Amino acid sequence: MAKVKICGLANYNDSLDATNLGADFLGFHFIKESPKKVSEKMVIDIVSKLPPFVIPVGVFADADQKLIEKTIKKCGLKNVQFNGIEAPEFCAAAKAALGVKVFKFFKLENESDAEKLSLYAGNVDYFVLDVSYLDGETVKHNFELAAKAVNLNVPVFVSGRITPEEVKEALEKVAPYGVDADGGIERLPKRKDYDKMNNLIRYAHGLK
Repeated sequence: MAKVKICGLANYNDSLDATNLGADFLGFHFIKESPKKVSEKMVIDIVSKLPPFVIPVGVFADADQKLIEKTIKKCGLKNVQFNGIEAPEFCAAAKAALGVKVFKFFKLENESDAEKLSLYAGNVDYFVLDVSYLDGETVKHNFELAAKAVNLNVPVFVSGRITPEEVKEALEKVAPYGVDADGGIERLPKRKDYDKMNNLIRYAHGLK
């Protein structure tokens, strides 16, 4: 069984569907350039409706710490994800100053990328590891790269357009703490597919 983080949520209905289907974490983009950027107003409203066991996560990339602090206080967030090139020291400082748990996203393409993760151990609370790659026009995953990070004693979420059907392979090859799902469960840009989201959550939670 693995936790599930539904990320890139860009509307009320998908956020509430994810909650009702049993997602453990909900990810909201506050990245200026992201097509899935959300308003503070929407996140405030959604957070006010969440049960205590569903954790909202604010996603940032190379943002100023003061902006992060302002946003998370306004939205009532206790978890942040850094998707940029934030240094280990920045992550540690944010944890200490803001009193938040930190997810750090990495795109892993080779062994060298995986080796850099050790620099962040002790400075972040979770790794989010995108191990996807294109084989022609098909998205595939190098789950073996993600498996190398499991020994760093930092809970690992595997990500990268993961579909419901790929969850079993991810669990077998990585034994991750969680699965981070976004593009692999969309029906349209910025719109999640209800059935795919339901199936992915059920697979990850060991219900299928």
